[in-house]
Amino acid sequence: MFTLIQSSRKNKGLLFIGGTFSMGIGIWVMNFLGLLAEDIDRFSTYQIPFTLLSMIIGISLTGMAFVALTTKKVKFSSLLVGSLFLTMAVFSIHIIGMYSMEISIAFNPLIFVISGLLIYGSFLFSLWLLFYSKNFKRSNTAWLKPVSAGIITAAIAQGHFLLKRASNFGKVPISDNSLIIEDSFIVYLVLFVAFLIFGGLIISSTLISKKLAAADSHLKDILAALDASAIVGITDKDGNLIEVNDKFLEITKYSREEIVGQSHRLMNSGYHPKEFFKHLWDTVQSGKIWHGEICNKAKDGTLYWVDTTIVPFLNSKGTPYQFVSIRTDITKRKKAEAELLERHKEISDITFALDQSSIVAITDSKGIITSVNEKFCEISKYTREELIGKDHRILNSGTHSKDFFKELWRTIGQGNVWKGEICNEAKDGTLYWVDTTIVPFLNHKGRPYQYVAIRTDISNRKIAETNLKASLKEIEDFKFALDQSSIVAITNEKGIIQSVNENFCEISQYSKEELIGQDHRILNSGHHSKAFFKDLWSTIGSGKVWKGEIRNRAKDGTYYWVDTTIVPFLNEKGRPYQYMAIRNDITERKKTEEMLHRQDKLAAVGQLAAGVAHEIRNPLTSMKGYAEFLQLDERDPERQEFLNIILDEIERVNVIVEDFMVLAKPKVVELEEKNVIPVIQTVLSLLEFEARKKNVKLHFDYSNEIVQIECDENRLKQVFLNFVKNGIEAMPNGGELHVKTSIHENNVQISIQDTGVGIPEEKLKKLGEPFYTTKKNGNGLGLMVSFKIIESHNGKVFVESEPNKGTTFNIVLPAKIA
Repeated sequence: MFTLIQSSRKNKGLLFIGGTFSMGIGIWVMNFLGLLAEDIDRFSTYQIPFTLLSMIIGISLTGMAFVALTTKKVKFSSLLVGSLFLTMAVFSIHIIGMYSMEISIAFNPLIFVISGLLIYGSFLFSLWLLFYSKNFKRSNTAWLKPVSAGIITAAIAQGHFLLKRASNFGKVPISDNSLIIEDSFIVYLVLFVAFLIFGGLIISSTLISKKLAAADSHLKDILAALDASAIVGITDKDGNLIEVNDKFLEITKYSREEIVGQSHRLMNSGYHPKEFFKHLWDTVQSGKIWHGEICNKAKDGTLYWVDTTIVPFLNSKGTPYQFVSIRTDITKRKKAEAELLERHKEISDITFALDQSSIVAITDSKGIITSVNEKFCEISKYTREELIGKDHRILNSGTHSKDFFKELWRTIGQGNVWKGEICNEAKDGTLYWVDTTIVPFLNHKGRPYQYVAIRTDISNRKIAETNLKASLKEIEDFKFALDQSSIVAITNEKGIIQSVNENFCEISQYSKEELIGQDHRILNSGHHSKAFFKDLWSTIGSGKVWKGEIRNRAKDGTYYWVDTTIVPFLNEKGRPYQYMAIRNDITERKKTEEMLHRQDKLAAVGQLAAGVAHEIRNPLTSMKGYAEFLQLDERDPERQEFLNIILDEIERVNVIVEDFMVLAKPKVVELEEKNVIPVIQTVLSLLEFEARKKNVKLHFDYSNEIVQIECDENRLKQVFLNFVKNGIEAMPNGGELHVKTSIHENNVQISIQDTGVGIPEEKLKKLGEPFYTTKKNGNGLGLMVSFKIIESHNGKVFVESEPNKGTTFNIVLPAKIA
């Protein structure tokens, strides 16, 4: 009965009532016969109400055990509860049965407990064999039912005898012989009845098991075929899954525990609308089979398609009590269909796009036109009827050579795609250019059986290219001319250098890599004020062109002047996005201007000197003579000192007048070839004593013993004396003065470098100007005369100085090459 209730879908109520009554009455009968076997005379005292009560209680407890064992999934806890209720049924029937016969009883506690545990264990073991042993269920299970029936029967009989052993009760005195005969008869009767019941159970169980085994075998074959080929799920009438096969779990990626008890909404992918599932349910709930394709979602989120057939199982009233869904995985087929549709759509779109945008023609293997689109007719000005059956020579413009078309046919004849630009001639004689791709279509032998030519009209582009080439040539010419003549740099809107030409690198002595990414502050010489550059940026930042002259500093520290034009390039908003600076080197011009400026000053000083020297010299002679005469007769030491001062000042004025005379009427320079090394050594020896007094060390470094130049030795000594003496005076606290000679490119460079106080930049610019000096007692004519002497020797003087680090006078004179 237990197994039938579990496996049957119909008449569960009748099976439950039959099983409950048969088990309950069976327990009562065995107990009743057992009590009669103990003492048959007690039957006369048997009370019917207690008997009925024991039956009702036994049947009720048996029914409660059935309830615990008829759930959808029998758990081990259900076995424990069922076994407990069956044990209670045996105890209750036994105890109430003894009371019904007016037997006073007293139980031995230890034996009573042991009896209860043995009865409970026997029931639990038999139920475990039926419902919970996984090992037995994997093999043939027909023998489990009679074994379980035997164990239950033995448990009930054992319960009766064990409970009797645990109890003590009074007996009615009877003769020994009658008791033995009657007891033996009853015992045999009980054993016979038990044998009949047990035999009947075994026979009925065996017959049922054979029928079930045959049905199970047939069902297993069907299920095995389904499991091997289909995805199977069984749901109850509410659509909740009660059984699934392994393929169902495999495709959904859920475990059996996760999916049983759930509805198919667990796999809902959201692909289908609500109306789809409403129609499905309306169909199967009306008892009809539903067939269709469903897109589901697995546990990991992947989608899969199944071809589904849902079969409703109907009860006696024609109402579905469960549904079996048989599915086949069609995911690959659906993907293939989707890809095929996508390809078809793509091909249709490409064909449409080609017809709308390109000139298309199809020819056979011999080049005869078999199909053209509207754009082909439009650009060639031929009708479709005029083109089909002809070859492309109808469009030949004569622009291309025969070798051009020979190479084209060789390429496509070998099955390769040809790409190129062709100039064709339309029907009205006009020429047009087409960018052409010819694709050969190959047969099973790998030979072309037709060609598809896809062309794009590029006539306007070719015209634009021609114009562009002319414009680019013109721009290249301008750029070449600009690069050859000017210093060019391009910066972004923030002034960062993006491009420079070779002239820029040459004059700045920086490489392109060193300049690009920097701004023009890398060339800042410090000559111009912040206001100068502020005005520059204000001008170009407003979109205006700026022009001016800038002094820059090269990488080696030398300065150069550039005449600069900065042109801003404006975007669509009228704001500069880059600047082009075009410069021209004006260093020599600036030097010439400076020289002319100095010469103008010298000319003015010379004119002044000519008049002043003549007017001052005669009075000076008289003043000096009278002062010397007065000095002869003067005996007062104080006045003698005053006369000495007057004579010194007259001598000082006389020296100034001599300098004026040099400027006014310079002596004719008589140049002779001399070794400049001894000249410099002579000057340094003359000033060595004065240098020691000032704590100055003199150094003379030269790599050549003989350095021949053409010079006026005395005039050149005057220059060296002046520059060395100035260097010594620039170091009031002592220091070092280095004189170096070197030869560079047929020129002799003589450097006189001190470690003195240095000269600020603003004063450095004015050195050599008349009456400008950096010394307290100087008149500025010494440097001016020295510069003029060097210029008369075809040389140049460059002065470099930095405050608190010293000054260097660089004299460059032409060397005399042997």
